Amino acid sequence: MKNKYIRTWELERYLLGELSPHRMEEIKKLAQEDPEIRKQIEHLKQTNTEILKQHPPETMIPEILKQYEENRRQAKIKERTRPITLKRLLYAGPVLASAIVLLFIVFFRNGTTPDYTRIKGEESIDFTKTQIIIYRKKNSEIELLKNGDQASAGDLFQIAYVPAGQTHGIILSADGSGVVTLHFPEDKSQSTSLQQEKKNLLPSSYELDDAPDFERFFFITAMKEIDVEDIIKKAEELVASLASAKTSSLELPESHSQFSILLKKEKKND
Repeated sequence: MKNKYIRTWELERYLLGELSPHRMEEIKKLAQEDPEIRKQIEHLKQTNTEILKQHPPETMIPEILKQYEENRRQAKIKERTRPITLKRLLYAGPVLASAIVLLFIVFFRNGTTPDYTRIKGEESIDFTKTQIIIYRKKNSEIELLKNGDQASAGDLFQIAYVPAGQTHGIILSADGSGVVTLHFPEDKSQSTSLQQEKKNLLPSSYELDDAPDFERFFFITAMKEIDVEDIIKKAEELVASLASAKTSSLELPESHSQFSILLKKEKKND
């Protein structure tokens, strides 16, 4: 039986094509049968168009990047005044995080602003397969990074995952300094439950630091809750040997699957 109750956020996701195939088809059929649902969809389309007219990407993006650069400057000032080193990846503050995520959403929205929705390499993604996706903001484009691609200190990343039916997951990374960083969930105590959209963006963007040699991202999945601390411990054991950290897999139970992307690091010139 079709679920006739449609939340507003579901309609927004429907317009972006980010619901499960089953739910997309359900809403499509309901919209054909119910004039009120069609009216809601048209209203959302008009609202989105008005928002883009009032805040066009060509003016909004420079402002977001300006705020981002100011945040970087302030972070460097704070770093010079305290002995504790910042995290390997600079997590954006709450306000900036929202702005940066908005920046990426502008690029990801299909069918609204063609000049800003082209993502180099995304046509190769098979969204029926569980995987991790790394996007990089480069000049006026968003590009998809592949295993073995080059990356530099200061690169701005957005991480996404495709669950493809997997219910739980962990995203972490290891670098050439032997540091392991947890990206999802944001805290060890939080649930590892995955959102079941076709593509799910993490709530924060990340700036890559100057750790040497490489950055490798892991996506660990299972059909039940995952022990975050145990996975981090296994990752730390792996990264104890940098050669193994670049090529070997984590030693996991048979019930777990893992996917990874290795980025080769090059120092970014100031």
